[in-house]
Amino acid sequence: MPANGIIHLSDASLIAIHALVGLADAEGRLVQGRDLAAIIDASENHLAKVMQRLVRASIVRSVKGPNGGFALDKRPEDISFKEAIEAVDGPISSGFCPFRTDRCNPNNCIFGKEISKHAFELVAYLSQRTVADIARERAPDSPPAYHAVIGNRTKRGA
Repeated sequence: MPANGIIHLSDASLIAIHALVGLADAEGRLVQGRDLAAIIDASENHLAKVMQRLVRASIVRSVKGPNGGFALDKRPEDISFKEAIEAVDGPISSGFCPFRTDRCNPNNCIFGKEISKHAFELVAYLSQRTVADIARERAPDSPPAYHAVIGNRTKRGA
């Protein structure tokens, strides 16, 4: 039986948000796809598809070549979760109902107005939450993921 999908973000949108945080940790340096995949523990192929969408949305820039990679094309504080999710999954609006069926009558909903109120709050939260918020909330003694992976790779002699 499938899991309850009351609130569901696609794997691709979650990869997008984590990748953006990894790029923010890189502080403007180019990060190669394989390194970024290692940072966020994602498939390189899946990450590549997500990164194409983020590049098309002008959230990330891509530089080709052996010394190329990805970098943010915007400041982390200017990238909302909603923008990242929409770049990957398409538009989201506060008018959704997780329980809606073809036979639903929104004017006579058994859940009342609460569901639409919380849907509106969720979309507002996603609009306000930014990539920069993650860095501010990270524990002071926990290093950014980018430096940890690159440091480990360097130690192995790669």
